[in-house]
Amino acid sequence: MTPEKSNAVEAERLVRAWNLTNQVAQVLKSKQLDGRISRTDIAWLVDQVLDLAVPEFCDWCAIDSFEFDGQLHRFGFRHVSCLGEPQNHHELCEVPPVHDNEVSRERTSRAVMTRTTQIIGNQSGDVVSGVVVPIVVDDEPWGSLTFASDSAKTNLGTVAVDAAQLVATGLKNVLERSSLMAAHRDAVRQSQRIARQLHQLIAASIMVTGMRTEIEILRNIAASSRSVFDADTAIVSLTEGASAPLSGVARRGRVATCDAPSAELLVETPLLRIGENEPWIDGEWLVAPILVRRDWTRGIIAIRRSDQLEFGPEDREVLTLLAQMASGAVASSELGRTIEASEERLRILFETAPIGIVEVDYRGRARFWNDSASRVLSWERYRDSRSDPGPAFPEVFSLELAEMWSEVRTERGLVNRELLGVDGTGRAQILNVTAVALPASRGSEVGVLTLVDDVTNHRELKAEVRHAQSMEMRGQVASRIAHDFNNLLTLISGYAEIMARELEFDDRASQMAMEIQATASRASLLTGQLQTIGRTKATHPIVFDPVSAIQSNAEVLERILGDDVELIWQFDDHMGNIHADPDQFEQMILNLSINARDAMPQGGELSFSVEVVQVSDTQASSLGVLEGTYLKVSVTDTGVGMDEGTVANCFEPLFTTKSPFKGTGMGLASARRLMQESGGAITCRSDVGLGTTFEMIFPRVLDAAKVVEHAVEMPQGDGQSLVLVVEDDLGLRRLISQVLLRNGFRVVEAASGEDALSLASESSDSVELLVSDVILGGISGRDLAGRLQSERPNLKVLLVSGTENSSIVDGLLPGSSSFLSKPFKPSELIDRVHQVLSTRIGYDVTKG
Repeated sequence: MTPEKSNAVEAERLVRAWNLTNQVAQVLKSKQLDGRISRTDIAWLVDQVLDLAVPEFCDWCAIDSFEFDGQLHRFGFRHVSCLGEPQNHHELCEVPPVHDNEVSRERTSRAVMTRTTQIIGNQSGDVVSGVVVPIVVDDEPWGSLTFASDSAKTNLGTVAVDAAQLVATGLKNVLERSSLMAAHRDAVRQSQRIARQLHQLIAASIMVTGMRTEIEILRNIAASSRSVFDADTAIVSLTEGASAPLSGVARRGRVATCDAPSAELLVETPLLRIGENEPWIDGEWLVAPILVRRDWTRGIIAIRRSDQLEFGPEDREVLTLLAQMASGAVASSELGRTIEASEERLRILFETAPIGIVEVDYRGRARFWNDSASRVLSWERYRDSRSDPGPAFPEVFSLELAEMWSEVRTERGLVNRELLGVDGTGRAQILNVTAVALPASRGSEVGVLTLVDDVTNHRELKAEVRHAQSMEMRGQVASRIAHDFNNLLTLISGYAEIMARELEFDDRASQMAMEIQATASRASLLTGQLQTIGRTKATHPIVFDPVSAIQSNAEVLERILGDDVELIWQFDDHMGNIHADPDQFEQMILNLSINARDAMPQGGELSFSVEVVQVSDTQASSLGVLEGTYLKVSVTDTGVGMDEGTVANCFEPLFTTKSPFKGTGMGLASARRLMQESGGAITCRSDVGLGTTFEMIFPRVLDAAKVVEHAVEMPQGDGQSLVLVVEDDLGLRRLISQVLLRNGFRVVEAASGEDALSLASESSDSVELLVSDVILGGISGRDLAGRLQSERPNLKVLLVSGTENSSIVDGLLPGSSSFLSKPFKPSELIDRVHQVLSTRIGYDVTKG
């Protein structure tokens, strides 16, 4: 071919190529695509390109694309022999071999796989019979475009390569633009959806923030989850916690509910996956764990929808947020209840604390305080009033408190002190005060928590305990002395009585024996007072009229007090009765009268009065008695009086202001003992130079006074009974034995309980009566009597003691036993022996 002809052919190729690309561009431009391109749109574009390319540019043209199966398929085809007929990869007219072998099978695959243009031509490369151009959309292989001639010798020229690349680029641009626009629209829709979900999430978060119960929280979280995802069903389930199991359920078209899960709901709800911290798919459900922490799952939140759309990453994130919201709300609810319970416990502790608790500001004014502080500091009860500046502490404590507050504010430590002052009633008061600085809130001064405890009563109680311990010790000593002294008095009075009988015809000797007896009787009063201090003397309280008891001793008092003391009686008859030991009552009146006489060496007036008084709760608390009606017995003298120190110690055992051999210091101690046992109290008021008043208050009783009956003489025994005498004191044992022998009894003696058991078992004669001291060196007299009676049911028992009382015989055989207090006279011993022997077992014996 001549150069001229060759240039003409090349020019023609250029014209055809330009026309093709221009026409294709016009077609692509005319197709306005505003969204994701459909398969129909692609088919239309492919048909347009094929129609323009064949036959004007090439003999045949093919477009291949990847289908859903991932394989390359023929999407469109045109050939000059089949113009006017619809062509696709299912219905193709007969094509040349070159197309079937090289282009379709090899070149097309190579172009797509390598993303490079493949040229079909001769080996020299100067003839281009076809070209295959890959179509890459969004950096992914979409397919290929092929231009080819029927003959391998037909040269399409290099312009065919450029034209194919331009057409492929145009198709690529259309497809990418469509994809971009579709992605943009999807992004807008997704953004709108996310914005709507975020709005709903914020609304749900605000809503559950103020909720207090898990039921409210789960019900609203379920409703919000269904709304956020436009789901058919949303379930929020708690499997752990105080309220578990609990499930909130929201379904389309129904009101959300929350309750314990039913069996049907448990089957419907997805199972919790232990250890799973991220959302997961369970069938139709998207599920997220409700986490307390990464290793603790307390429940799930699950949604289900029927639109068949897959749950995306955004859905998982939103559901995770809802799960976190549920976890936080439930934890906040539990924390709120815990805080409320703690505050309630602290409030109860604060209000019921036995010590005063006060918070003070930097000026020392009380911000708030509890009831105990009101009681200790005589304040009104706390009321929340910002206008009220709060009460101030008593001035007597203000200086020391200010120093304490300043110290704790500076050093941030704890300060404890005891402050001495007086309360509102003028009573001495001891306060134990502890102060500690409180953390300051923003913009406020440091406050101080002040604990105030009134330890006045505690200190007084400790003093009373020490006093009681001292009294107990003194009582033990006094009791032992009284025991030994009673033994001596029994000997003295016993031998004096025997001597008086022996010397009944010698008036002078008989009178001296009687004086010995009288002296022993007076000494027995002293041992009685000692036993009162030691709490060992038996008391026999009865109901009697104190006025009658005092009047019956009027003549005795007049003889004892003498003519220099004028007695004044100030009481009426029938004022009421009291319940006390009448002997000790009369002894108390006698002791008080003697003390008053000694306090009036120049004479004076001694007044006795009895009146009915009402003791209030406050008075009862200070006196140590119960509130109620009392009879007050007052004894007032006009003597020298006592100072405060003497008044404070006058009731102490062995305390006396009298000279040696004039006073024992046991009279007032015995009086206080009597008042305590009678449920009353004794007080003393005295002024130096003016006189002294003792006031005794006894609980008033409405029972009638007991009439003391004269004892009926019991029939006497035959005097031949065998008596076992057990006494560790040799002198007293001899006395008892002599008295019994002188009255015709047979006697066996033992110095201890163990000796008595041996004698009783060895004796051939039957012992009828046991006379034993209670306190022996080894086995006691009470235990000895029990053991002997278990072997000899007919044995009678008489126990004697100077420290025990008649209850010591309780538990022995009824009617078989009696008791005799030391010191006793021989006649009293014999009377009691006859009494016991003459009583049949089974009947009570009168106890002395």
